[in-house]
Amino acid sequence: MHLPYSYSWYIQQFKKAKDTSETFLLSVDDRDFLRPPADDQWAIAECYDHLIKFGYLYLQNMEPALAANYTTTDNLQQPFKPRWITRKVISFFAPPYKMKVKTFTQMKPAPVSGYNRMELLNDYISLQDRLIAELEKGQQQQTNLGAVMVEHPIFSILKMTLSECFAIVEVHQRRHQWQAEQTLKMLEDKL
Repeated sequence: MHLPYSYSWYIQQFKKAKDTSETFLLSVDDRDFLRPPADDQWAIAECYDHLIKFGYLYLQNMEPALAANYTTTDNLQQPFKPRWITRKVISFFAPPYKMKVKTFTQMKPAPVSGYNRMELLNDYISLQDRLIAELEKGQQQQTNLGAVMVEHPIFSILKMTLSECFAIVEVHQRRHQWQAEQTLKMLEDKL
């Protein structure tokens, strides 16, 4: 069993994200991939583009902190539990969600006409591979994910632990995977 917020749990979650996205995106035809269910909603392609931008935005702060390896631990099986406020954010983001959140400009998806399904899938899988590689590097270095602090990628005044960063990326991916699945259901219901 993998304890939530442990190295093995994070790695398992990002591997699962790879498998889920591949199965899902290969099952969607190009038309549905690019078609939003309504004018004010994202297409499946836009969900994935947003996830890729979001993930790399977080990684740009996480990678240097993992490379520096400030704080180590002897217990790599332990969970690196996020602080209370981050747990509230995780709870809010977790699917199925009931409330939309305004997207920051730097994370908004590009116009839908510019997407290629296989390229987007490959980019998303590459992101998961980078997240897993960083976790494996941290595990080898015995980095304490609950002690190393990094700046929030947008609000630099806020500090987060590496574990909180991985937790936010993970739940955010589940949120938009669920959104993409709901989008496909809405499109299929219109037929």
